[in-house]
Amino acid sequence: MPDAGLLRQYLAAGMPHGEPICMSFGETWDRIPPGLADCLRQVPRSSHGYQLSLHGLPRLRTALAAHLTASHRLPDTAERGRHWEVGVSWTGTRAAMFDFARLVLDRRPATARRPVALVAGPAWDYAGVLTPLGYDVRHLPLRFDRGFVPDPEELAELAAEIARDPAAGTAMVVVNAQHNPTAVNWSPDSVNALLDAAESAGAAVLIDDAYLNVHDVAVEPTSALRLLLDRRRAAGNSTGAPWLAVQSMGKQFGCNGWGVGAVTAPPEILDALVNGYRLHHSLMSSGMLQHAMADWLESVASTQFLAEQRVRLTETRAAAEEQFVKRLGYPASAVHTGECTPYIVVRVPPGYAGDEESAREFRAVCFERTGVLTAPVWPWPMPAPEEAGHDPQLRLYLGSGTEGVTEAVRRMSAAGLTWTARPAG
Repeated sequence: MPDAGLLRQYLAAGMPHGEPICMSFGETWDRIPPGLADCLRQVPRSSHGYQLSLHGLPRLRTALAAHLTASHRLPDTAERGRHWEVGVSWTGTRAAMFDFARLVLDRRPATARRPVALVAGPAWDYAGVLTPLGYDVRHLPLRFDRGFVPDPEELAELAAEIARDPAAGTAMVVVNAQHNPTAVNWSPDSVNALLDAAESAGAAVLIDDAYLNVHDVAVEPTSALRLLLDRRRAAGNSTGAPWLAVQSMGKQFGCNGWGVGAVTAPPEILDALVNGYRLHHSLMSSGMLQHAMADWLESVASTQFLAEQRVRLTETRAAAEEQFVKRLGYPASAVHTGECTPYIVVRVPPGYAGDEESAREFRAVCFERTGVLTAPVWPWPMPAPEEAGHDPQLRLYLGSGTEGVTEAVRRMSAAGLTWTARPAG
C-alpha cells in the first residue's frame, strides 16, 4: 500500500508539519459513535463463541431488515422471505462480492463467452475483486466536465461493443448509486439504464450500497435495491439473473474494522451464498460484533447519529469547496463536491497535470511539504484505464470534518500548493 510507506517516512521524520491529515483513506480510526462502542462493551459472554446460524445472528438480521426497509423505503409489496432476504456479512462486504462473483460464474454455461463486468468508473476496487476470478472489467467513463453523471448513450455504446465481441459477454453489472468516489447520487434514470443493460445481457446485478445513508441533509438517496425489486415484481416476480445487494455498516457508523454488513438477495441466492460459498473460507464468527450492532440498530441513538452525521457532512463539504476556491485559488469548475459519500473530487493543478508522473509527483510533494495525504481518484493499485483519458484528479476524504479540511488547506496554502503551483525547476 503506497500510503503506508509515505506515512512511515513522515513519522520517521518527526512529523515536521504536525499530525498527518489522511484525506486518502476512507477512515479516521476514531469515528465510532460512543453509543455503539458502549454496546460492544456490554455483549454477553456467549457471543464470543461460534454461532449456529450461518445467515448471521437472528436478532441482527431482524434489525437489518427493519433498517433496510426504512433506508430504502421498501413498499409492503416487497416481501421479505419471498422477494428478498437478508443475511449478515461478518468478514466484510468485499468477501460477499467475491463469493457472489464465483456463484455467477458457476451458474454460467460451460460454453459461455469470457465474462465481463460492466462498472461505471472511476470506481471502487471492483477490479481487485473480480479480475482474479477471470472477469474482464470494462468501465463506463464518468467525466469530470459532465459532473460524473453516467451518460446513457455511452452506456448503450459500451454494452453494444461488448455484445459484438464473439469471445466475451456481459456477466455482471455493478450499480453504486451513491457513487464512490465521485459523490454523485445517481438518478433513478441512471440506475434504471444500468439495470436495463444487465437485463438485456442476461447479466447478474451487484448493488453496492456502502454509502446509502451517508449523504447531505437535503438529499433523498436513490435506492437501487428498491428499483430492482420494483422491476422484478413488474415482471411477474420472475427471479431472472442473480442479484446481490451489499450494505456496509462500517461506512455509515465509523467501524470499518468490524467487517459487519448486510447482504441482501433472493432467498435461494442468499442460501447458496451463506450455506455454500462462504463455508469455503469462513465459519460463523464475530458474534460479539453482531450482538453489539443489533443493540445499536434497535436504539433511537443510531438514527440520531446518522442525522447528525449528515449535518456535519453537509457543512464540511461546503467548507471544502469554499477553502479550495478562496484560499487555494481553484476555479469552481475544478472542485466537484457532489452530495453523498464522505468524498469530493478535485483536479490536479495544471502545472502538475501534464502527464501521469507529474500528477503522482503532486501527491508526493503535497504530503512531504504539508503532511496532507491525498488519493488518486482511481484506487491503488489500479491505474486509470485508457478509456478514462488523461484528466488527473484527486479524491479527498472529508471524515476529519471542517477543522481537518481547514487545517489541510492552510498547510497547502502556506506551502504554495495552490492552483497555480508548478514543479520545482
